[in-house]
Amino acid sequence: MKKISFPNTSLLINRFFDFLSVKTGKNVLSIGDVFARIGLSGLFCIAVLSVVFSVVLIVRYAIPIGSGIVFMLLSVFASVFLHYVAFTMLPSLNTLIENAPTKMSSAGILKVMALFVGIVGIFSLLYGIYSSIVLIDAEVMGVMAMESNNLLFSCLFLFVFCEFWLFLFLTPSELNVEIVEKTSVGEEFVGLTSFFAKGCLKLTPVVFGTAIIFAVLQMIIMLFNSDALFEQVENLLYLCSSAFLPLLVYVGFLSYYFTLDLLTAVLKLPAKLDKIARKE
Repeated sequence: MKKISFPNTSLLINRFFDFLSVKTGKNVLSIGDVFARIGLSGLFCIAVLSVVFSVVLIVRYAIPIGSGIVFMLLSVFASVFLHYVAFTMLPSLNTLIENAPTKMSSAGILKVMALFVGIVGIFSLLYGIYSSIVLIDAEVMGVMAMESNNLLFSCLFLFVFCEFWLFLFLTPSELNVEIVEKTSVGEEFVGLTSFFAKGCLKLTPVVFGTAIIFAVLQMIIMLFNSDALFEQVENLLYLCSSAFLPLLVYVGFLSYYFTLDLLTAVLKLPAKLDKIARKE
């Protein structure tokens, strides 16, 4: 009787992860810079679309011409201001990563997290597509298409976010994290928590670029679909506010590392006091 052997699924998953990290890891992560450029260009597109939308407001909704001109000027000014904030702060994020080297003794926890976020991203994409189809079919019965668009945008955003985290977990060197044979418990803790902090820095251009892409799409929808206009404008403002994200993440990362340095100094203080007492 032949012995029944089951495939080692864990080994297959590790081989698949090794393939992804070697063949496509750095190429995928380099797209983050592309997202940053797309986001910056998208803010200029929003400025142009704001001018067109102001004309639509005057013609379709018969608002006063003066109010339309004020709306146009405020929109263009806001787009230029947000572009400057994002353009100035985005390069600083990579500088912080380069200036914060850390160490970890095992990449096992990173591979487990990679599998988790990869599955979450795929399921969110499938759910977004399925739910959008259902809502579009229900639109005949009076359900607004805006709900379908918002749900699909959210699921696509979550998919992109999760899959970039997957590649970050598989290529820790991109976050200036070195995998070594031995580390102390404290170094392991610092390395793991710093990984997530630096991962947020690395993913900020992706989140920013994706949000601005959706903002441009939202503006295009607003030009042709006047249903729930106030809610659409509110969604647009939320998406455009992602231009502040590089600044907020920068300040948050500095606060985290400052706190970490203080804790490290406090933990090392007893050992230093012991050394001073021995010398005396």
